[in-house]
Amino acid sequence: MLYFDNAATTWPKPAEVKSAVFSALIYYGANPGRSGHKMAMETAAQVFKCREKAAAFFGCSELENVVFTKNCTEALNIAIKSAAFGGHCVISDLEHNSVLRPLYDMQLRGEAAFSVAEVDLHDEEQTLANFEHEMRNNTKAVAVTGASNAFGIKPPVLKIAKLAHRYGALFILDAAQTAGSEKYNMEQSEIDILCAPGHKGLLGPMGTGILAAQRPEILKPVLFGGTGSFSLDFAQPQDMPERLESGTLNVPGICGLSAGIEKIASEGETAVAKREMQLAQMIYAELLSMNNVTLFTPFPDEKGFAPVISFVIGDLTGEQTAAALAEKGAAARGGFHCAALAHRKMGTENRGTCRISIGPMNTFDEAMKLVRIIYLAAKEN
Repeated sequence: MLYFDNAATTWPKPAEVKSAVFSALIYYGANPGRSGHKMAMETAAQVFKCREKAAAFFGCSELENVVFTKNCTEALNIAIKSAAFGGHCVISDLEHNSVLRPLYDMQLRGEAAFSVAEVDLHDEEQTLANFEHEMRNNTKAVAVTGASNAFGIKPPVLKIAKLAHRYGALFILDAAQTAGSEKYNMEQSEIDILCAPGHKGLLGPMGTGILAAQRPEILKPVLFGGTGSFSLDFAQPQDMPERLESGTLNVPGICGLSAGIEKIASEGETAVAKREMQLAQMIYAELLSMNNVTLFTPFPDEKGFAPVISFVIGDLTGEQTAAALAEKGAAARGGFHCAALAHRKMGTENRGTCRISIGPMNTFDEAMKLVRIIYLAAKEN
């Protein structure tokens, strides 16, 4: 199978990640932070190592402010429900439902309001002006994706973060599509909270996510329970990361994530991004020459796009296009990609698109085979 659904989750996982998960099941089977025996202490040390690597990778100043979640969605819910509560939040018109739905629910409950700023595909200054236009006296947070999961479009997040701070608002980055291929340094930028999946660009297993915070004091738990600390207190501990990490952690997943972060860090995000974009540009150029293929974004480049290409064949819907590729052995994702705002923005809310997303493990040969499959599918439809 040719796998080009990396925006959903990267596959295949590197050998180092699989080995780390397997080793965790053998050697680190105790509950970290719950007991004082040798295996529990060794398991806790492995969790600490991953927290340390993640803090260094994202430039988070304090490693205890790196929180493990089960996915990026959980991290975003914690961040948004904490930062926007009792005020107003600005988001982009490219946001995933993991940003939109928590805010929509809060608005229905009277807990927060939100507004949507347009991202201009060709003019960063206009994008910034659009965000500034949506800022209010009670704007408490700005939440923006690093790149659209449906179309690959990158908003100028670091400039938007500075704008948010000028208005006294916190900045939340949804790095679901850019963690692992975009270099972030939270301490040197104005990213207050960064949310990332472990299972995408960081190459870890599913069921892992990260919330990294420069402003941890505003974060409130959405889950309460056992933390292994202050067990006689009725109240949730206030120390980080225990405040946000109730229940048993996914130790095998965290060990795999630790290996994934190490692998990406050894190559460097810039090198990963360059290789992925070269494949995306080659595929895009080939699709552009096909008569029966419709593309929805301009030619991608590293500054403005993640390696994601949305298209359809002929009169097919996005799901039908993806099904046509699947019949020939290529995995892509068709439909609306949990991104209602982005599809409304791009005028594809009626038929959806088929999304190709390139990952760190894809090769030139695979990309050429994918182009051939799309060409054949386009001829047949």
